[in-house]
Amino acid sequence: MGFAVSYRSTEPVEPSKYARIQAAIKNASRGRTWLSSEGAWVSRQEDGHLWGASKPNFQPHPDDVAAAKMENLPDGTISDVVQILCDISRVEGVDWEVSHDDSDGPIGLIRNGVADPDVLAPIEAIADVCQILGELEGGLDDGLDIADANPLRREDDDNEPPILKFPPRQP
Repeated sequence: MGFAVSYRSTEPVEPSKYARIQAAIKNASRGRTWLSSEGAWVSRQEDGHLWGASKPNFQPHPDDVAAAKMENLPDGTISDVVQILCDISRVEGVDWEVSHDDSDGPIGLIRNGVADPDVLAPIEAIADVCQILGELEGGLDDGLDIADANPLRREDDDNEPPILKFPPRQP
């Protein structure tokens, strides 16, 4: 299942500021495992705007979960990505339009280091879903993966493992 939250600067950014922003994002991203989401990142487009996207991870791979437990670091979430963008906005004076795969355009803005409520509500909902599915996954894992036993369940549009390890209810 593919789903991403994307962000774009509201104005073009000079190359020197872009370099500072990349360094700030890299620094702010340290100290997290980033199991529940891809971390923040940006690239500079031809028109000078910065753009990036982070995909929540609804089902981290068990090996990654085990490695993260060994590191004993906090998990990076999509909410952390938004917080990093808020910090960049406040420090560097860059405002962001935020959208996601199911929106017809921006869902809101991050201005002067503050995210609109229209940005925070869906981001918090996505983070909650990641947490709930992670807890559900941990509570149901008995070593049997029903999806592996049913090859038809594996057929989807992006060839990733299914989010849930049990089949949908049959009518």
